[in-house]
Amino acid sequence: MFRMAILIIFIGTLVGALMPSGAISTSNHQHNTIQVSELEQSRSPSQSIEPGSGSITLHREWDGHFYVDARVNGATVHFLVDTGASVIALTESDARSAGLAFDTAQSEPVGSGASGEVYGHYVRLNRVELGLKSVTDSPAIILEGGDRSLLGQSFLSKFGSVEIHNDTMVLR
Repeated sequence: MFRMAILIIFIGTLVGALMPSGAISTSNHQHNTIQVSELEQSRSPSQSIEPGSGSITLHREWDGHFYVDARVNGATVHFLVDTGASVIALTESDARSAGLAFDTAQSEPVGSGASGEVYGHYVRLNRVELGLKSVTDSPAIILEGGDRSLLGQSFLSKFGSVEIHNDTMVLR
């Protein structure tokens, strides 16, 4: 079961790796709306949090995925929302930003994919926060060579519902 979850995470990471990515920066905007970089500002904001309700609305990006900025151990991490992933998967860079210590020489198999074994590190995150939701002591994986962090069910399951309607995802 766990290996299947890792395979799903790996496939999601592989799909994300094949998609072009741009530099993303976030800044707070009035009404608690978070916008993407100037390159993407001509589009609607990718993420908005309704004050007090805990409801988070995400808009599908140009590459067909939904993204969200959450805090991991106090550091902001830009996640691809992956409803098929069992756990949170972090890039090595995001893991370092979140203060996680790991030795790249000590990676271990964490799953298998189409091209063979997937290597990384099993870790636990002190705190993950998004809007009014937070999780403590959450299992996660640091993927060796991954280029996108994935927000999986170990966090998404804390919402009462995750709904997708056309190009909008709402986390309640």
